[in-house]
Amino acid sequence: MDWTKVFLETFNASYSTILKITLVVIPLLICMECLKDMGWLEKISARSQSITRLLGLPGESAFGLIVGLFTGIVFGSGVIMQIQEEAKMTKTQINVLFLFIGICHGVIEETILFTAIGANGMIILFSRLTAALVFTFAYIRIAKWMSRYSAGRASSRC
Repeated sequence: MDWTKVFLETFNASYSTILKITLVVIPLLICMECLKDMGWLEKISARSQSITRLLGLPGESAFGLIVGLFTGIVFGSGVIMQIQEEAKMTKTQINVLFLFIGICHGVIEETILFTAIGANGMIILFSRLTAALVFTFAYIRIAKWMSRYSAGRASSRC
């Protein structure tokens, strides 16, 4: 086995993937800045506030949630990292956002793909949304319980 060929092939594939991701994430970040400058990001945030509030997230996270749902984890994470810095999200909020998107990313694209090969698109879409909501709410409850438990232990030491 020629390790040089393996290394070069791996390097080329990795470089190609990073280049493709960069070519998508940078325009998304530019789009996000343009939307923010035009005031549309605030409108998106305001209209999506009921959904983000349900998940315990700030309204600014709506754009990252939308990008993650429609494009996927990799592209959504670039946008979410930018939003996280601007919105000053807590670790729990970031985990909630990534947990939801991790389970329910690229739902439109993947549902269409699986429907094309014969799967029931409504079942796929509904089950992914349901699983994302169930696990996200479970995480939120566990995180709240853990914060109360650790706060109770800290106050009992005093």
